[in-house]
Amino acid sequence: MNLEDIRLQVDAIDARIVGLLAQRARLVRDAVRYGAEQIEARERQEQIIQHVRYMAEHQGLPPHMAERIFRSILAEMVALEKREAGL
Repeated sequence: MNLEDIRLQVDAIDARIVGLLAQRARLVRDAVRYGAEQIEARERQEQIIQHVRYMAEHQGLPPHMAERIFRSILAEMVALEKREAGL
């Protein structure tokens, strides 16, 4: 495998990641109907972070890296949810 092959595989993974983020955003938009009080749901966010750290550790990804990435994702999804709710 050469560098170009590796880059093509990375590009394909990036496309899947973007698709999954779009799918997650659609679900977040659907969740808005359950009320603004559920938007930030800090306890739920911490459950997600703990689960992400666990999964990362078991797949060879540094847990702190996965946590930083997911905290960013969660912050963006909360912002999207607030916009959708008109807050």
